[in-house]
Amino acid sequence: MMRSAIIQLAKSWDPYWRKKTTDKLHPVHQLILQDIPNELKSWHKNPEKYIFKGSDGQGNILRTPWVATFNPEITKSATTGFYPVYLFRDNMKEMVLAIGFGATQFEEKYGRGVAFFEEVGRAVNGMQSSSSHLLRVLSPSVRDRLSLKPAVLDSSKDFKLRAYEKCSIYSLPYSLERLPSDEELKSDYLEIIKLYDAMSGSLLIPSEEDYVLEEITAPAVPDDFETLEFVPAKRKKRKSGVSNTSQPARRYSKSSDKVGRVGEEYVFNAEKDTLMKAGRKDLASKVIWHRNYPENRTPGWDITSFETNGEEKFIEVKSTTGKGITSVILTPNEWKMAQTHSNGNKYQIYLVSKVLAKPQVHVLKNPAKWVDEGTLDLEVDSYLLYLSEETSEE
Repeated sequence: MMRSAIIQLAKSWDPYWRKKTTDKLHPVHQLILQDIPNELKSWHKNPEKYIFKGSDGQGNILRTPWVATFNPEITKSATTGFYPVYLFRDNMKEMVLAIGFGATQFEEKYGRGVAFFEEVGRAVNGMQSSSSHLLRVLSPSVRDRLSLKPAVLDSSKDFKLRAYEKCSIYSLPYSLERLPSDEELKSDYLEIIKLYDAMSGSLLIPSEEDYVLEEITAPAVPDDFETLEFVPAKRKKRKSGVSNTSQPARRYSKSSDKVGRVGEEYVFNAEKDTLMKAGRKDLASKVIWHRNYPENRTPGWDITSFETNGEEKFIEVKSTTGKGITSVILTPNEWKMAQTHSNGNKYQIYLVSKVLAKPQVHVLKNPAKWVDEGTLDLEVDSYLLYLSEETSEE
C-alpha cells in the first residue's frame, strides 16, 4: 500500500502541481492528506500517541508535498518543534524520511536571509551532538544508512525546499525508481520513530526552542503602539471535577524565561515611550523593570509603571511567540497581589502575543475581579510536596 501510494504520488504530482491551487477532490490531494497518513497510523501499536498529517499546501500548491508524524508533547504542527517527515525532491525522483526542525520557527525569528541558514545550521549541529548517543537504539542497517548531511531536495532555489533541506537533523534517502518493499518502508519508519521517541523523552536534549531562541532581543516599539482591551474567548463548559486544561508534560527549557524576558523588555520600553509621548517625562523616568533590581525581583508583578494622570499601576507580563494566549500561570505571590489590589485597576496583566515578530498587547485589568464575577476561571495547577517531616520547635 505505502509503496504503491508513493509511486502513484510521484507520477501524478507534476500535472497536479501545475494546477497551482489545491483541489480537495483530486486523487493526489487524497493521497497526501488521507491515504499515506492513514497507512502510517496503521503501522503503530499506539497511534493515539501521535498526530499524522500530510500537506500539499494551503491554497497555493507547494513545490513538493510532505507527510509528517507529530508527538503532541513536542509539536502539533509542521511550523514548530522537530518531527519525522517524508520529504520529496523537486523532480519527484527522490525522497527522504527525515527527523527535522520545523522551518517556520526559524523564519519568524531570522527571516529568509543568511541568518536563517546560519542559525538552522547551528541548531542542527547542536541537536546532532546532544542526541548522537541515542543512535544506538537504531538497528545496524538503518544506522549505517542514516545521513547527517542536509537532505538534497531543491534545484530551483525554492526557499521552502532549501529550508527543509537545512532543517534536516537525520535522514534516510530513497530513490523512487528503486523504492523498497512495503515491509522495508515500514521497518525503516518504525526505526525512525524509535529514534524520535528517544529524542523526545531525553532530558539531556534541550528543548528545540532553546536552539531557536539562543540569541533573542525585544522588537522595537512602533511609533503607533497601542494596547488592546482584553476580551475573554469563548470556551466549552467543563464537566464538574474535570480539569479544563490538558497540558503536555513540561520538558526542560530555558526558552520560556527568554521569551518572558523579551516580553517584559518590550512592555517596559512601550510604557516609557507612551509616557514620553504624553509629555510625562517625569513619570517615564520612574518606570521600574523589576528584573533589573534583584533586591526587589518578586514583588508580585514585573513592571511598575504609571497612567498618564500619574496613577501607579503594577504590570504582570505574560508572553508567547504564538498568535494568542488562552491561559496563564500565576505564582501564589502574583495572585496574592492581584487580590490585594482588586479594588481598582492598579494590578494589570499584559498579554503579549507574537512577541518575536510584531507583538500585540492585550491588557487584562483587575484579574481578581474577573474571577470573582465568574467570567474567568482560576484553577490549581500544581501542589508543593515537602520532602521532610515537620517537627515542633522546643
